[in-house]
This record gives sequence, structure tokens and C-alpha cells, in this order.
Amino acid sequence: MYDIVLKGGSIVDGSGRPAYVADLAIAHGKIALIAEHIDVPATETVDVSGLAVAPGFIDIHSHSDSSFLLEGSTQSKIYQGVTTEVAGQCGHTPFPSGKGGDTEPDGAVEGKAGAFSAPSMEAFVQRAESENRKMSTNLILLVGHGSVRNAVIGSENRRLTAFELHQMKELLDADMRAGAWGLSLGLGYAPGVSSDQDELNEMGSVVAKYDGIVTSHMRNQGAGTPESLEEMYNIHRHSGVKVHISHYKVSGKANWGRAKEFTEWIHEAQRAGVKVSVDVYPYRASSSGITNCWPNWAIQGGKEAAVRRTFNEEKAALLDHLDKRFATPEDGDGLYVVTTHGKFPIADGKTIRQIAEDLGVSMSEAVLEVTRQTDAGATCISFSMCDDDVKTMLAQDDFAIGSDGRGFSMDPAECEGKPHPRNFGTFPRFLRLAREQGLCSLEMAVHRMTGLAKDIMDIPDRGVLKQGYVADITVFDPKTVSDTGSFDDPIRKNTGIHHVLLSGEFALRDGEQTSLRAGRFLRKR
Repeated sequence: MYDIVLKGGSIVDGSGRPAYVADLAIAHGKIALIAEHIDVPATETVDVSGLAVAPGFIDIHSHSDSSFLLEGSTQSKIYQGVTTEVAGQCGHTPFPSGKGGDTEPDGAVEGKAGAFSAPSMEAFVQRAESENRKMSTNLILLVGHGSVRNAVIGSENRRLTAFELHQMKELLDADMRAGAWGLSLGLGYAPGVSSDQDELNEMGSVVAKYDGIVTSHMRNQGAGTPESLEEMYNIHRHSGVKVHISHYKVSGKANWGRAKEFTEWIHEAQRAGVKVSVDVYPYRASSSGITNCWPNWAIQGGKEAAVRRTFNEEKAALLDHLDKRFATPEDGDGLYVVTTHGKFPIADGKTIRQIAEDLGVSMSEAVLEVTRQTDAGATCISFSMCDDDVKTMLAQDDFAIGSDGRGFSMDPAECEGKPHPRNFGTFPRFLRLAREQGLCSLEMAVHRMTGLAKDIMDIPDRGVLKQGYVADITVFDPKTVSDTGSFDDPIRKNTGIHHVLLSGEFALRDGEQTSLRAGRFLRKR
């Protein structure tokens, strides 16, 4: 006898193969059978005819490291059909505990959850489990390179000594042994920005021992992309480790229109034998901290050093850079402050142009004032890409889909400001755009949110619909699935996501979240 039978759905199995109509049976949390007709008795039979039955979506780039600590529902992900998240991105994780204050990237992890830190991944997981912290999605954890560096030397902007590098490798090795899936780099943030190729190569060698992956928020995502890619390729060449480019984009107005060139750089490297993969998201705006519009030299040394530069002898050079960055009113309207986390409310929800007008200063001075008032901690949204480039990136069948977002409550009162809509709508939005703009077939769209992530991360028992695999399943209407939020009104439920099952139980049923909190930490073995 089966626990659940999903009857008459269109099986989109995550492999990219053509869909077919069949029944799917679940028993003991796993897929027991997929067949044209299943007539064996079941505790529950659910008619899903006319709907797509797919693997639960895998968010390959997530910042939900500690979202479940605020509230376990992480509704913004489950309402998208996401069942597993690859967290610990952009070089920063709640472990290992750091010496300095820069324990998270600017704006990437918001709210009180960031205070939950631990000396190692094992200690982090054990603490969460001992406190009975519940999650609605599974978490795959990477180790943040910046957090490891911070644990050894704090936010100092310098080359490591041989002993310090040895200490970093030992910390990483312990977390890899404990089941981490790889190392994430945040080379556009402090302290990752202070690292060099030798350091990255040596850290990559540790990951290679465990057949893991090195992901990267690259040092530059605009004109300096070729050099930034080469830095990643060199890590692979040194150790053979797989490398992955996070939230790949054509950033900066001066580079708009170059997406075909950017995609060819990836494919050229793959043809040359480099083990490189990519994820993208379906929006033309990014989200990060206020200093993300600064030059790399100015963020070295961490947030305290950045704030000092708004006063000291380096201020003039910083203003000169920002004057070029915000040369027109449109440039100022392209960056707005989501939240200052209560430190400078006058700036919340306003663009840099508006803040400058309110303060009676230049837009460059407005950036510096927000930085000062928030200790470099304001969360911002930047419209740094153009729609045509985003569409070109989304049309690449070998580019996976990741949100670069985290789990939020769907209650606006529980969210600070207006978070980027990618937190709430990435996966339904991609399915809609694929359908409306002909980016790829339904089967390929699902593959890029499931089976491709499985292959990149080497996840053994999720990501495709296959007998014996864990029954993480998303059921949606391929004709109507869509995001509904906007930058002005992001906290909106999506349409067309009917059911989400986690280990064979309903986490979302008939479009509404259930009380199930069956998510768990998945360890690499």
C-alpha cells in the first residue's frame, strides 16, 4: 500500500526529457513507482491531471543560512516550489566564528538571524538541532571563505602568512569532513577582496580532496569579468576542483549589450576542459549593501575601514569614483535603499537621488552619508543590468537558476522594507518568462531548476523524479505559473504553484502552506 498517489499528472522529471502523463506513487518518503496507471491502494490519492509534476525546485544560490532562526516557515521559498537550498554563499557563513565584526556580506543576510554563529559547521548544525529549530526547506551548506579568513586574521587587508593559511585550510578541512559541500568565495566583499590567487588555489585544493565545489561572487561582474573568470579557472587548473560562477551577469551600463560575449567566455572555457558552471536569476536588478557601488580598494579591511574612508584622506578619491558612478539623475534612481535596519530611517525606501535632494548634497555625498549613518550596513537594490542581457543569460540551457535570495515570511510586518522580489518569485518568474518569451522548453526550464543543480552539486537522491529517490516534489500549472510581485510590492504569493511535497508529505497544499516543517540539513557524504 502506498502513502500517496499523484494521479494523471504530466511528469516533468527534471532530466530535460519530454514530459509524459503518468501516476506517481510515494511510500515512506520516497518515490515508489512512476507508471501509466497505478491502481494499488493508497492512503491518499490526489488528482493532478492537467498539472506538471516536477522535482522540488533546488535553489542553487540561496542566502537562507539562518532564515529559519527567525521563523521556520521561510514562506518565500516554499511558495515558489523550492524544497532544497544551497546556502552559505558569497563567502560568508555563520561559521566559523570570526575575530572581527564583518561576519556577513553587506546586505546579503538581513535581520537578527545573523547573530547565530558557531565555531564550525558541525557546531552550527548541532546547535540548531539541539534547540529544535524547524525548517520548511532542506539546506545544503557551503563554507564561507570570508568567514574562515575572518576567523583567522579578522578583516585585515593583507597577504596571509604560511601558518595562517594552514589554519584556514584546517578549519575548511574540518567542515568538509563534517559534510559541507564546498567553499564559497565573496571576492567583491571584505575580507575576500584581500585574498590572492595562491590563497584561493590552496583553499580549492582542500575542497578537491572531498570532490566538492568552489562557488564565487566574483571580484568583478562588469568590465573586469574576463580577469575574474580567469581567477576562478586557475583554481580549477591548480587542483581540479569544480568551480561555479554565482549570479552571473553583465553589470554596469557601460557593458550593456555584451551578454553574448559573456556567455561565450563560459562556453569557451568548458570546451577547453575547465569544470565551470553558472547560475543566473531572472531580474535586471541586484541587491547588496551600500558599499557594493564602491571600488574594490575602498572596501578592503571591512566595514569599519570603509566608514573611516568617508572621513579620512581617501575620501577625495572615493568621491571621484562615485561621481563617475552617479553621473546622471538616472544613475541615482538606479540605486535605492531597501532598509537601514533602523539606523537612518530618512533613507529607507528612497533612491540615492532622492536622498541627495533631501540632504541637499551630491549623490556621491549621499552614498557616503548613508554609509556613515548605518555603519556600512544598509541594504540596497541596484538596477545594474539591462533586460536584453538578462534574457540572453536566461536563454542558456546550461545556466542553472538561483534566487540569490533568502527565506522570508509572507507577512510584510515581518520584513524590513521592500526586499528584492527575487526572494519571493524567482522560480515562477523564470517559468513564466520561459513560456512567454520562448527562452526554452518547459522540460528544459524545470531541468535548470532541478536536475542541473543536482548535477552541479552532485546531489545523490534529489533533483529528478526517479524510483527510490526522495519524494521532494512540486506540482504546478505550466499554463498559469507566474510571479506576481514587483519591486514596489514584492511580498506577493505566486500563482500556479499547487502542491509542494517534502519527503513525501505536503508542505504546500492547494496553494497554502501546511504546518509541516520537515526540512533538514543535507550533508555531503
